[in-house]
Amino acid sequence: MVSTLKTRMRVMGLLMLLIPLVIFVRLFYMQTFLHEEFSSKAERAIYNYLAEDRIRGKILDINGRSLAESVRTHSCGISKRYVQDKNKTVDFLAQTLDIPKKQILEKWKQNTPFFFVAKKIKPDNYIKIAEILRTPLGQGLELTPEYERIHPYDKSALDLLGAANSKNLGLSGLEQMYNSELSQDISKKRAKHARRGAIIYDRNLKEELSVGNLYLTIDEVAQYHAEKALYKAVEEVGAERGVALVQEPASGKILAAASYPVVDGQSLAFQFTYEPGSTFKTIAIAAALDAGSASITDAVDMEGRQWEVAKGFIVKDNQHKKDFLSIPEIMQLSSNIGAGKIALDLGAKNLFYYIKAFGFGSKTDINFNGESKGSVAMYTKWTKVDTVTKGYGYGIAVTPIQLINAYSAIANGGVLMQPHLIDRIEYANKKIEKRAKPIKIRRVLKTDTAVTMTKVLQSVVENGSGKRAQIKGYNVAGKTGTAEKLSKEGGYGKRSHVVSFCGFVPATKPQFTILVILDNPAKYTFGGTAAAPVFKEIAQPLLARKGVKPDQLDFD
Repeated sequence: MVSTLKTRMRVMGLLMLLIPLVIFVRLFYMQTFLHEEFSSKAERAIYNYLAEDRIRGKILDINGRSLAESVRTHSCGISKRYVQDKNKTVDFLAQTLDIPKKQILEKWKQNTPFFFVAKKIKPDNYIKIAEILRTPLGQGLELTPEYERIHPYDKSALDLLGAANSKNLGLSGLEQMYNSELSQDISKKRAKHARRGAIIYDRNLKEELSVGNLYLTIDEVAQYHAEKALYKAVEEVGAERGVALVQEPASGKILAAASYPVVDGQSLAFQFTYEPGSTFKTIAIAAALDAGSASITDAVDMEGRQWEVAKGFIVKDNQHKKDFLSIPEIMQLSSNIGAGKIALDLGAKNLFYYIKAFGFGSKTDINFNGESKGSVAMYTKWTKVDTVTKGYGYGIAVTPIQLINAYSAIANGGVLMQPHLIDRIEYANKKIEKRAKPIKIRRVLKTDTAVTMTKVLQSVVENGSGKRAQIKGYNVAGKTGTAEKLSKEGGYGKRSHVVSFCGFVPATKPQFTILVILDNPAKYTFGGTAAAPVFKEIAQPLLARKGVKPDQLDFD
């Protein structure tokens, strides 16, 4: 009996020692091997990771003027469980934010612990709410930082810039194309709720900004003058669409690209296709002079101003009564017969070669969404009529950027340059990407040919259809265009047309190439009367601003 009692006492003693030992071992295991897991659980019980929009990079012009940027705003929300007095809190918000009390209460009824009362509140309202956050009335209220995209120059260049939404996502235009460079992933910052619902961020967590600022080649001053002159002309003639482009011929940089109507992310300068009409005569005649199939001293027979190219297809010149025209006169009077004959003598294969060499029928790689490549059929499919009509700008579809780049090649001594819209991307760490440098694509014309064509184009402005593009003190080289458009019924309609002017100034040392297009004007007009004056209106302030010296020797 005594032995049994001693045994029981030993067992009880061992158990009493074993239980603390088990507890100790368990605690040691939890603290040593499960430390991270329990720390994480404890942290999650205290902290939340709150999503916060990061600031989006700016889009700026070539001189650093901000065209699109983000400004900090706040949204006001309610964590219902922290609110001390529902009625007083709702009354305060309704009065401060000018929101119906009923609207706030309807959101309150939703089965969610948190809801937003208002987004992007005004600065003065933010101050009023922030002041009461640490009072009983402000318990449960939260002010969440956000960013709103603004455009300091209103709708200027909006067709290029495009749009970005409240979630920091680019939706169209350059905002969409360069979304990854302009934005970062939504930041999730560690924070905890204080006793009264206030948010306290963990200051020990540092973030590195990798957002970039996008610099365009666009000069906002040039853009302003292009838009102003274009919109005025569109209104005067009642055009459906309009384009005004300004390019620096030596570098290929696009200084202005205006469209009408303005639709964010849709630039007619790169997406619009049309038959150019007489502005394309420059290309055909330059090609013939360069290939040697035509000479500047040639006299072209006008065939009595009615030329039957093929049975049933007659080309007419009604604007003059001359039997023979020189090449400068063909351009000055915009003779379809003259341009057509020169194209035919050059031949389909050679004409096709020069058209492609100038960049038509291919995208320019200006790097803008939706850029069109136009349309140039293979020369093997051309008829005699096709070759003739292409000589004066029909039977071919071009884009504004292609045409201005071709004229810039002539201004640049016959060298075609890569057009640029993006100058560079600068990051917070001073890293710079995609810097635009002058890139020579190819030589299209001999230098002598380019010089000759410049003189021919200069004569068009001095003595021909481009007189209204004249600028006092400066030699201007350019060509007008008035192209009839295909009607829905078939054939070309007299009352549906595109008027244009493309040229460069000063002719002796070109600084600006400018293209103006007015599509389908309600008022019947011509390239020389409607588009050429717009060229002048854009060019004059740009010449003055850049301090370009007059190049007319007899200027006074």
